[in-house]
Amino acid sequence: MSAERNAFYLLRLQIMTEQGGYRGEVMGIFSRSIKEFRLNSIFVRIFIYIMALVLISIGLVSFFSYRKSSAMMISEVQNSNMLILKQAQKGIDQKINSLQANLMQAALNRSLNEVLYLSNQSNYDKYELIQDSMSYLSALKSNNNYISDIWLYAKKTDFVLGTESKYERSLFFSDVCKYTDDIDWDQVFGSSGFNYIGKKNIYRGTYQVPVVVFSESLPFIDKSPKGMLIVNVSDSLFEKELSNYNKEKIIFHYIVDKEGNIVYTNEQYYDEFNDLDLIRSAVHSQLTGMTQKQDTVELMAGGKPFTIQYIQSQNLQWKYISVIPTEYIKESVNQIRNVTLLVVSISIILSIVLTIYIVNGLYRPMNKILSYINIIGDRKTIENKKKNRNEFALINGIIDYVYKENQTLQDNYEKSRPMLQDKFIYDIINGQVDSDSEKLGLEIGIELPFPFYQVIVYVIDGEIPGSLKKYKISHEEDVVKMREIAELTLGEQCKCYFLAKDEQTIVSVLNAPESFYELSGMNEYLAKVQEYMNKGDLPYVVGVGNSYKGIRNCYRSFIDALETIKYQIVKGQNSVIYIDEVKNTNGAVISYPLEKETQLIMITKSGNSENVVKMLEDIFYENFSEDVLSPEMIDNLFHALAGTAVRTIFEMRLTNEQIFTDKQDIYKELDQKKSISEKKQYVIWIFKTIALFAADNKRGQQNYVLEKIDRYLEENYNKEISLDTVAAVVNLSASYLSFVFKENSGLNFVDYVNQFRLRKAKELLENTSYNISQIAELVGYSSANSFSKVFKKYNGISPAQYRKI
Repeated sequence: MSAERNAFYLLRLQIMTEQGGYRGEVMGIFSRSIKEFRLNSIFVRIFIYIMALVLISIGLVSFFSYRKSSAMMISEVQNSNMLILKQAQKGIDQKINSLQANLMQAALNRSLNEVLYLSNQSNYDKYELIQDSMSYLSALKSNNNYISDIWLYAKKTDFVLGTESKYERSLFFSDVCKYTDDIDWDQVFGSSGFNYIGKKNIYRGTYQVPVVVFSESLPFIDKSPKGMLIVNVSDSLFEKELSNYNKEKIIFHYIVDKEGNIVYTNEQYYDEFNDLDLIRSAVHSQLTGMTQKQDTVELMAGGKPFTIQYIQSQNLQWKYISVIPTEYIKESVNQIRNVTLLVVSISIILSIVLTIYIVNGLYRPMNKILSYINIIGDRKTIENKKKNRNEFALINGIIDYVYKENQTLQDNYEKSRPMLQDKFIYDIINGQVDSDSEKLGLEIGIELPFPFYQVIVYVIDGEIPGSLKKYKISHEEDVVKMREIAELTLGEQCKCYFLAKDEQTIVSVLNAPESFYELSGMNEYLAKVQEYMNKGDLPYVVGVGNSYKGIRNCYRSFIDALETIKYQIVKGQNSVIYIDEVKNTNGAVISYPLEKETQLIMITKSGNSENVVKMLEDIFYENFSEDVLSPEMIDNLFHALAGTAVRTIFEMRLTNEQIFTDKQDIYKELDQKKSISEKKQYVIWIFKTIALFAADNKRGQQNYVLEKIDRYLEENYNKEISLDTVAAVVNLSASYLSFVFKENSGLNFVDYVNQFRLRKAKELLENTSYNISQIAELVGYSSANSFSKVFKKYNGISPAQYRKI
């Protein structure tokens, strides 16, 4: 092709570009240019390179993505499911162990064991014993959410004692707790201890409810049980631990006992799944081969792939099994493959379009130069153009690039100056500076002419409402106001620059000569700042670090200022704290020994709130009288006291919800208290509340004991009564029972019994004609003489004299 023809083509291209027709015919002109310059054209090479890079990259990514995704997804599902199995096995075993412990404790219960020896004729005489036993069973059931039913089966009298009533055996199993399959009770009574009976169904109205049945023999140490505690455990125990059901993740769970019977399954959640029988058959076929502690097995069943995972449990020798239909996982992989192919196709099309657009854009500057050369008709230049085509395009691009880049940099610099200044201040306070940093500061508008540097940290500690947490809180208005105060109070004698470090912290860097610190400018500035902050609603604290010589040492002042912020726990909020106020507390330790903690727990449990408050005040005085503890030590002391409160509640066998009207997270509430005074008041309130609760609880228990003793005396005052006998009746030790008498009535046990008998004797003296000897015998005295002595001791007169009055 001749140079004239080439010039004609290029001139035509320029004319079309100016008329807006470039986009329509550029491909035709570009194709003719490719024919002329062939592979020497840089634009042809760019097009080929970009297309090759895009195709190779997308092809490799697609290939490896499809190849690895299946194995990775299956492995991820298996690992995730095995973790679920382990957690479920651990959780269920722990609950069954807890159930076994509760039933073992119940088997030792005195009332339940006495019920075993009741006869049918003595049931009405032992009404209180039966009521106590029913209450105990009801409490055991209410404390375990997964217990559906609990009852005592007495073999001797053939009756059943439930949580609500006592039943004949036939009535109980036909109307109250009717099993769909009969239980072989002879076999159940043939083994002692805690045993798993099996999975059963019971009728609840017209519905059948699945339960798992356990038993515990009574008496506990007797190998020939006389009774059985039977517990029906709800399926909710297993559903809670294996609750991973969703429509997009199909996993079948089974719990199988040592006999191969299914204890629990989640098949009911996948009723629409067509291969349930196939899966259950695969599980049963693999049971005999499940000898490892845990394993993963992949197999084909009915021509379909499945993954079976299991864990052996030593507790009751159960197996926890999961079955994963592998084809459902591969369906997801196939979806990934299809999406990948779609993305590849779209990417190739877009890459072709984008590459053509980019190459045409790069070609335009060269086209202008060639058009100009052809227009002016300089043939020598045209010939050189064929040899140096790329260089011309490069030169033109460089010229345009340099010009535009220079303008862009200038604009970006002006826009980014505040950001650069913030970055410079940030580097100063963090020690990321060198000897040339001061010159760099001048270039971005930060002048640091003086040798000394000092940092002040302002912490504005406000709670951010939950609805606003997604928005960044700005202190720009505060920074502007502080800058105005600095200009007004510090003047030219000190340079002051500010940085809003985060949503709660503002940092200012002061640059001043040594003579500045001999004046009052700093104090006046801080006073004005504090006056401004006091007008706001948010609490604050200002920390002032020492001044240091040299820009490289500015970070030390920043560290000082941060250290003072920690001291707000001592000085309180809305204050200015200098580093000189923070004392050296490296050698200080808190005074709270184990003996004192034990004493505090005992006093609190005794219910003596006044002594609790006094002891806490003594602890605070020992630790804060000399004011030497560091903020960390102060937090440690209050956390230790919080731990004591939690331990006290635990030893009382209570929970936070039982003691406090609103749920108290003691540690969290304590950490939210900012000053020592607030922390003291909160700790005193916590312990005082616990002590008052303990006192109320203690009084209620002792009143119940005295009422029970009065009923016993009412029935047995004419018999021989000893402290040990009464203690056995109320299930207390003799020493503690004596203490209860003294604390509640002011009398010892003997005086209490004598006064009770004498009240009965006075009624007989007033209302009957019995002689003294008869009355003495009726109220429990061995002789009339001893009766008269006791009567005169407590009343000052003899029985005969009393009758005459």
